[in-house]
Parts: sequence; C-alpha cells; structure tokens
Amino acid sequence: MGKYESPNYKVLTKDGNFEVREYSDFYVIEYDNDFDLEINQGFGTLFNYISSDNEDRMKISMTVPVIEEVTGDKKKMAFVVPAQFGEDIPKPNSSHLSVKKFDQGIFATITYSGFTNNTKEEKMKSNLENWLVEKGYTGQSNYMLAQYNPPFVPPMFRKNEIIIRIKKKGDHYE
Repeated sequence: MGKYESPNYKVLTKDGNFEVREYSDFYVIEYDNDFDLEINQGFGTLFNYISSDNEDRMKISMTVPVIEEVTGDKKKMAFVVPAQFGEDIPKPNSSHLSVKKFDQGIFATITYSGFTNNTKEEKMKSNLENWLVEKGYTGQSNYMLAQYNPPFVPPMFRKNEIIIRIKKKGDHYE
C-alpha cells in the first residue's frame, strides 16, 4: 500500500475502525457502462487506460484505492488520478471512461480486512450507518467501496473501506 499514491485527507475523528475524514479535491477516471451493470470489464478497461490507452498514449501510475459505487441498478468503478496531473489529465480513448472531479468534503469510513463480498459489504454499510446515526451525522452520497490491494495480497493483509459523504453535525465534527 505504501508504494501507491492515494488521495490527501485529514482525519478529524477516529473511533475504532470508524473515521471522519476531510478530503481535498482529487480526480478519478470513472468506468460507467450501461451494458456492464456489474462492472465485469471495469478493472480491465481502467487498467488499459493507465497502461497507455489514452489520447496521450501515456503510462500512468497505479493509485489506491479502486473505488466502486452503486448507483440505482448498476455499478461504477474508478481509479484515482495521480496528483501530478492536476487538471491536465490524459483523455480516455474508451467511451466508457470519463474524468470526474471528486469534490473536497467530509466523509465517514469504516475499515475492514479480508476479501470483500456483497454480504460483508452490506454488513459494513449497516455498521457505518448505525455509527452515523449514533453520532448524529447524515449521509449525503451513495456508499462507496474502496479497495486498496492487488488480488494476490493475502486476506489478513488486505484493506477495504466503505465510504460516504456526510453532513456536518452542528458547527463541528466530533
């Protein structure tokens, strides 16, 4: 994990495996395909993009996390764009990829290890949702799954997170 760039954030609150974070703006390359609702070709399409399948034919460093988001009846997948590009990001050749800005904001997360699956993700979403209610926060986005490791990393060393944009509680986060 340490060798891959990830978005900048500041931890505002830590409570066990829960955190409230303030993220800075960053950009992602997002895979969105109405004919691939389960994003079966998402990772490969994104990997081709960073391997030089872009208008500049430029190789782009891998970053973490890989972010998945369920929107309605389909999923989207995104890679974080390395900060060195700023807003000058190579345009994707694939019509299923687009550059999106991930706006700064406050997010709540729950971190867990092992391989992830739908059952585990739903349990973590529920745990995070209960924690948010207990702390008086309100979700402002869809839940997102963030995965930090390549497939060959053993389960006990894997890091996954469920992330959601949240609304302030009063004037501050506690």
